[in-house]
Amino acid sequence: MHADDRDAADEAAFRAWLSASPDHAGAFEAVDRMWSDVGGLTDLRTDFRRAPRSRSVASRRALLAGVGLLAVTGGSAMFWRLASAEVYETDVGEQKHVSLDDGSQLFLDAQTRISVSFTQTARTVDMEYGRANFRVVPDLKRPFIVEAAMRKIVATRCNFDVRCQDGQVQVVLIHGEADVKPAAAGGENQRLKAGERLVASNEVEKRDKPDLSHVLAWQTGYEMFDNEELAQAVEEMNRYSTAKLAVEPGVAGLKVSGMYRVGDNAAFARALSKLLPINVRQAGDTLMLTADSDP
Repeated sequence: MHADDRDAADEAAFRAWLSASPDHAGAFEAVDRMWSDVGGLTDLRTDFRRAPRSRSVASRRALLAGVGLLAVTGGSAMFWRLASAEVYETDVGEQKHVSLDDGSQLFLDAQTRISVSFTQTARTVDMEYGRANFRVVPDLKRPFIVEAAMRKIVATRCNFDVRCQDGQVQVVLIHGEADVKPAAAGGENQRLKAGERLVASNEVEKRDKPDLSHVLAWQTGYEMFDNEELAQAVEEMNRYSTAKLAVEPGVAGLKVSGMYRVGDNAAFARALSKLLPINVRQAGDTLMLTADSDP
């Protein structure tokens, strides 16, 4: 209702909507505060006032519809979660430490993107892709929730890794306990304890106790492979270097084991050439891994 050219019909419709539910008032107040406080909306308000009347009416109605949607879907709490989210991301070869306002510590692996939002009832991290370590400070009134690949990891005080890639989520508990459940209602809850790992995609779940020194090697600048296909190992190493590796189909299925420092694909290729029946040759900016018989 910030537009200068609002008419009596607009105001009457707004009052009717506002009195229909107590939630509507809270939702409108949230939008109104955003409208008033966020500097980036100043130009938008100016354009809104100067626009032709047909556009103003449509815009006002869209705003009211949006406010109504906020009320239906949870009101101002949901609005503020979306509006106040902090986004953190890393590029190829980049790792980043993040200190959150509550004291929790995050360590983001290369090619990771997350958004963090705190409300009075929850601390939520939406992981779009990548891998991160979480050291969670306890807060019994606000559980720490990581949402990744249709799973929710709910923790209070613990240290854990989460990886989200190609619709699959991997959770490794280092210290403490955490619950992992499907994001959709009605799914079965999994309580993970220190030393356990859960790998889940769609309805398939696998739970085991891996060697933590292997699965956590990424935090010290290494990748550990245990009988991994060469194509998968190369894909992993390419996340850390702009000098890319490529694998010809004939050798893609060869198995790779061992621990390798990330960020130096040339050294990785040289090591592979001594361990596997492959050649390494330069093809433009790419190092090609080919069979021994290739010229």
